[in-house]
Amino acid sequence: MRCELGEPSSATSSDGDSRPLADTELGEVPGPASGLSVTRCLRRLVRDSWPRQPDDTPPGLVTMLAAELDRRFGQAEAERAHDIALSAGGIEIGFEVTATGWLISAVYASVCDATRVTVEMAHAVASSQRAANVPLVGLRIVLCTVDEDRSGPQSRDAALAHARRLLAKTRSGQILVTAPAAVVAGPTLPPGIGLLDQGLWTPAPGAEPERIYRMSIGGSSADGVATSNLGWARRAVHGSAGEQTAEGEAQLETVRRVWRNAVDGGAGMVLVSGGSPVSKTAFTAELALRLHAEGALVLYGRWEERARVPYRAFQEALGFYASASSTEQLVVDLEGWADVVARLLPEVATRVGGSHLAQFDSSAERARVFEALGTWVLAITKRAPTVIVLDDVHWAESTSVLLLAHLWHICLRHRLMLVVTGEARRGNAVDRLADLASHIDADAFERIRLA
Repeated sequence: MRCELGEPSSATSSDGDSRPLADTELGEVPGPASGLSVTRCLRRLVRDSWPRQPDDTPPGLVTMLAAELDRRFGQAEAERAHDIALSAGGIEIGFEVTATGWLISAVYASVCDATRVTVEMAHAVASSQRAANVPLVGLRIVLCTVDEDRSGPQSRDAALAHARRLLAKTRSGQILVTAPAAVVAGPTLPPGIGLLDQGLWTPAPGAEPERIYRMSIGGSSADGVATSNLGWARRAVHGSAGEQTAEGEAQLETVRRVWRNAVDGGAGMVLVSGGSPVSKTAFTAELALRLHAEGALVLYGRWEERARVPYRAFQEALGFYASASSTEQLVVDLEGWADVVARLLPEVATRVGGSHLAQFDSSAERARVFEALGTWVLAITKRAPTVIVLDDVHWAESTSVLLLAHLWHICLRHRLMLVVTGEARRGNAVDRLADLASHIDADAFERIRLA
């Protein structure tokens, strides 16, 4: 998928292929409610301490920040943005007056420092705007991360030139992040900030295409509702070969048709098999990023050969969701099932007051687990259309396969799509799941066989 990163300004080169972005762009008159949500979220982000996880910027990585304020801002606002870049430890600070406004650039050893500066600049701009419904209009920011150890001593100059080319393609109100920065910064971002996949961009003729993400600020994730789990997907596509083949694009479109039906209230299940483990992960990662950019909540879990724990993939997917949700939201979601959920996720019991009970293997207790998790997943899908990606089902125990079928059955009229990957072998979990799914609702079940 290629993307068009906005109409070029007067200083823009015509480099790069194009494909339109999503219709809704941050800062492009999203409406009063969205504008107020952005402003409130920025105020909270600047006030609170973050990142929520340690900064894991690998040695040798540096991040270039390039920001432009257009002529609707005065020099005082531009100097304020410059001071923010300087106060967070930026080096090689640049400040230029251009034909269209003010250009600020800086270099950071930490991706998270660069991200924090981005948020503080956005807050300063939003605070100075008179029109609350378009709080970031007139501001454009790009974060571009490079590996100095691999690229050599001239990498900073090349990366800054690269960031400025991308900035020239950026629409008013947008904050764009290159893939290496997104991979490192993504897990550290606090609720209220999302990274939306914008596809591939070719910075210059003959250059390798690279993935671009748009930083989204505000929205439901700022109000105690968990964000998507996409670190695995960003890592997978960052390390893959780039564009999908024509066959891969056709298969992605097939799954998107299932998704559109799910958004309308008809749950779907997609079973992905064939190909290599790497290609299956790359395919589902591409799918997850695209659907997230369209508004899906994406949760992820996987089974492992060496850890045959009952319901393991569900523990990972729902455990992430729980860790990123407010306690108040969890209490509402679980509807009295905290004691049962605590058997899978003891940390949930600590937060919502359930008991730490032992695991039980009886069919009656298994039914209670199914009902508890079904209640929870239904509550999640009522707030947001949801994709749950479950990897390597061929390592799943039989109870997990039955739980999968149960969840799909009770969610058939809700906004849920289950994407399950596995190696198809005669009589294993993949075959059992395909058989169960086709009996529940053959029309809503799609099987993708990768080459």
